[in-house]
Formats: sequence, structure tokens, C-alpha cells
Amino acid sequence: MPRIMTIWLPRWPVQRRLLERPELRKVPVFVCHRQPRGVLTIVSWAWGSQPRSSNSSAGSVPDGRPCLVKGKPVTPIIDGMSVAEGMAVLAMRHGSRACHIVQIDSDDPLEDRQSLEQLARWCRRFAPAVAIEDAPQALTRNHLGQANGQRPECLHLDVTGTARFFGGEGPLVRTVVWTLAARGIHARAAIADTPGAAWAAAHHTDPLWILGASAPSRGQVPSRALSIPRHRRWAVVPPETQAIALAMLPAAALRLDAAVLAQLRELGIDTIGGVLRLPRKSLASRFAPLLAQRIAHFTGALAEPFAVPLGDELPHASQSFDFTVAMRDTTEVSFCTILEKLIGECVAPLAAQGKGLTSLQVRLERSRAIDPQAACVPTVIDVGLYRPSISVKHIVELTRLRLSRMRLPAEIEGIAVEVVAVGPTVCRQRSLFGEATVAAASQVGLLLDRLSGRLGRQAVFEPRLVADAQPEHAWMAVPPQDHSRQLEDRRISASRGLNAVSQTNVSRGQCASHLHFTAPERRPTVLLPRPLRVETVSVVLNGLPLRFRCGAQIHQIVQVYGPERIETAWWRGPIVRRDAYVVETHTGARYWLFRRLRDGAWFLHGFFA
Repeated sequence: MPRIMTIWLPRWPVQRRLLERPELRKVPVFVCHRQPRGVLTIVSWAWGSQPRSSNSSAGSVPDGRPCLVKGKPVTPIIDGMSVAEGMAVLAMRHGSRACHIVQIDSDDPLEDRQSLEQLARWCRRFAPAVAIEDAPQALTRNHLGQANGQRPECLHLDVTGTARFFGGEGPLVRTVVWTLAARGIHARAAIADTPGAAWAAAHHTDPLWILGASAPSRGQVPSRALSIPRHRRWAVVPPETQAIALAMLPAAALRLDAAVLAQLRELGIDTIGGVLRLPRKSLASRFAPLLAQRIAHFTGALAEPFAVPLGDELPHASQSFDFTVAMRDTTEVSFCTILEKLIGECVAPLAAQGKGLTSLQVRLERSRAIDPQAACVPTVIDVGLYRPSISVKHIVELTRLRLSRMRLPAEIEGIAVEVVAVGPTVCRQRSLFGEATVAAASQVGLLLDRLSGRLGRQAVFEPRLVADAQPEHAWMAVPPQDHSRQLEDRRISASRGLNAVSQTNVSRGQCASHLHFTAPERRPTVLLPRPLRVETVSVVLNGLPLRFRCGAQIHQIVQVYGPERIETAWWRGPIVRRDAYVVETHTGARYWLFRRLRDGAWFLHGFFA
């Protein structure tokens, strides 16, 4: 009996943008499509971190059910709604201020699908066969530059023979969900006999049960049918029980269109169980052919072929050993020699196409010679680069650094290398002057790759300044940028006499009117990790200080500049209200002090050079 696991990625267009730009998690994001007459319609939307104080908690309702805001029903934001209607609903739920921080992005289904294909290749660590839902043809662009095609959000994995490697279907589906969550991807997964049943279970995991290795036998009704409303991200449907287990799910879980669902509602049928009880002979005469096809896909009477992801021609290489190899008897030089050979086979066709490798996956196939009953999950090493590269020596060195941080299996039977993502390489003509600067900048990317291999990609980041009224939050951690390409762009711009104009990235949760707070002369050069409370002396109560004491040292104030009122918005959590001052002492030093308006306490927050 085949077993299929479906991974649902809700609102994938928004999730892809949040992965590329983590700063968007603090604001509502609308992905919109422009209609022929210029009207913007919402394709997908999400608010990664909603404010604590909200008028409604129903912002995550995925369907069109009405929610309650102050006791009144309000239709949630759904796909196909205009931006104006979406803004109105957002204002009713979270206040009018939420509409000022909305990020609107254009729809790009072709890029969404390409990212989904990369994720499908990454999921091969769980199963060898991974497919994208309902993707018989590729997304293309018309003469107007608009993308035509489907918008898949699910992956289908054939886990018939791989679930036992993870300890059963229950541990496997949990591992998939939490592994994707560690990468910043929200996913729901379910395992069933058919892709249709797994799709329905993945979209309705809350009312389903979770079963591990102890699944009921054929024809037996599960004893634990959960009707308790609990939020879960995974579900396992026992073999040959999808008709009983999923009978209470809505009929829309069969992937039917709006016309068929309207016909079913006229007959009073709104669940899968009611659809399955319809006589098969009358389906063809009363309903569209899609209903009979979906029922056959759901029950398994009609096979639903897997669609191979596009772009599957990325190179891969593997080597199997004639006998089991013990890692303790293998030297690092011999192991790296095999890796260099396999990686060279993958890099050679990419170099001929003018492409470079940006992500690589190395799998060490474990041996079952010691314990044949043990789970033989391959050890997977992910290697990522900040810029495309065709240097085999550099890639082998990064793989070696990753191996030094992992616990390797005692024995292996083979090594497999697969390219996950590629990018175009940049070929520059050698210049007479400035070659040393470009060469030095190109070495920065190699250094970042080595640091990431040694410490992990999460430990290597680059601070980026953002406009924020609160000084301690006026930066964010972003992945390091390609400095060599930036220097090259600056050199080309300078040669053409162009002046680069940088656009200021407005802070998360701040309006454009707060940009004047980030003037360099009003911000300290050195900012303390935490504000330090100080004792002040003033002539009048709650007046400006004449001197302040920090530790055992007393500072005499001769000049005070300010105040600058700093207040944070309600959606950012604890409210901050303070008056900041730039004070100059008798020694000529300048300090950054602020008074907390709640209790009038004074704090030292930084000082100027």
C-alpha cells in the first residue's frame, strides 16, 4: 500500500518574501496582482508578528468564515479581494495605524514556483520522490510580462519505504514540520494513502488525530477521533481509513471548484462523507466530471500521477562502495579526495553554462551491517555560499568545515552529492588600476563562507541601519552582502558619472515622519547595551539636571540640548516614553541622557566621541 505525505505551505507567496526579507515579519504584507483595468487584487497576505493588543484574534482564519471584532461579524481578508477592501478590514481589526505600515509587493508566480522547486529538491532528505501539486505545465510569461499558470502551495512525497528510517510515520511527519520551522517556513503535513487524502488532511490538521507506529488494522475504525479543537501542524491517517477518518471534513477539501461546491450546497451536502455517499451512477449526469475524478483520486480508484519539479536537471553525482567503509579508518585526505571528485563532476556542467553553485547537499549513506533493524537515516550536510562559485577547492573546504561540526556515522556505504541551487557567475575584465581592491573584496565572500562553515550561517550576519525612533532598535541583522559586486557597481557608476542614490528603508512600525530622528548629530557614537541608571541633581523638581553621577564619578553639566520625545507605537509591545537630551560636561565630553516619563528616572544611554 503506497503512503503519501503532503506538505502544505500556507500563503507561500508571502512566506517566500519573508524568507528573503525577514524585516517584513513585523508589518502586514500584501502580495497583489494588477488587473487589466489597473485594480490591485490580493493574491496572498500575512502578518508574521501581529501586535499583542489587537481587536480580534481571527487574523489567521484561512477561509472565508466571518470573525468577530468587538462582537460584530467581519469578513476576513481573502484571496481575490481588492486592496481597498483589504485595508478596510485591516483597519477594523487592528486600527487605522496598521494601514500606514502595510508593505505591498507585486505578484510574481514564476519566482514563487522556482523557490518551491528548490524547496522540493531540499526535501529529498525525507523521500527520494518529491513532486509539486497539480503542475502539469510550467509557468510562462506572456508578451506583457505577466506570469501565466498555476499557483501551487503543496509538495507530495512518496514515503512508502522511508518512514521506517525515521522511526515511523508519526516521527517522520513531526520531523518534517519542525525542520521546516527551523528554517523559518510555516508548514502543515499529513500522511495518507493517496495524494488527495493527504492534501485534505494537511489542510485540516486541527480536528484530526496523530497516530504513530500503532495504526489500526484494515477495516478497523480508529478509536481516537479527536474532536477537541487543538492547534496541530501534522496528522497521520491510518491505511485504508481515509473515507471514515476524513468524512467530517468540508467538501472543499476534495479540491473542487466553486461551481461544484455550489451544486453540492443546494443538495445540503457540505462534507466529504456526504459526497462519498452519493450514488456513482448519477454523478456523471448531475455534476461536472471533476467531482467523479476527485472522488476517484481521494479513494485511490484512479491514480494521480506525480509532477516532476521543473528545473530538475541540476547535476548530481554519487559513489557506492563495494564494501562497508568505517569512518574511523578513513583519513581526511582520502575522504576529501572522493568529495573533490564528486563535486568536480557537478561543477563542470555548471561552469560550461556560465553558472555557479550556491547551495550543495552531501549525503552519507549509513550502513546496516551492525544492526539491520536500526533506522538508516542518511547524514545530510548542507553547504551554502553567499555568491555563486565554481571553485572545487573552496567548496570542498566548506564541506570539510561542516563535517567537523557534525557527528558522523560509524560506517557508510556510499556518498551522494547533489546541487540544490545555482546562480549566474560574474566575469570581469582585468583592469589596469584598482585590481587589488576588487581582488581583496572578492576574498571577503570566501571568508564569509569559511566562517559560516565553522560557526553556522546564523552566527554570521551584517548589521544594517534602519530608521527607528528608539536607538537600540535602529539596526537589524541581515545576511552579509556581496561586497565585491557592490564595489564593481560603484566603479562602473563612477566611470559613467552617475551618483548613486540610496533609498532609506523605513523602520518596521515607524512612519516616514520619524526619519528626522536618525540625524547623525543627534545619535551617540557609542550606545550602551543597556541604559544605566544615574543620579541627577537639579534646581527645581523634575527639572533639567545640573550634574549627574555615574558610579563614583560626578559630571558637571554646562550645556543641555533637547529634549527629543521618543515614543513607540502600541503594536511594538511594551510602550517606551522618554525625553532624550544631549548634555555637555565641563570636560568637553558629551553624553546621551534620557528621562523616563513614567517615573522621572534618569538614565545614561551612550556618549559621543
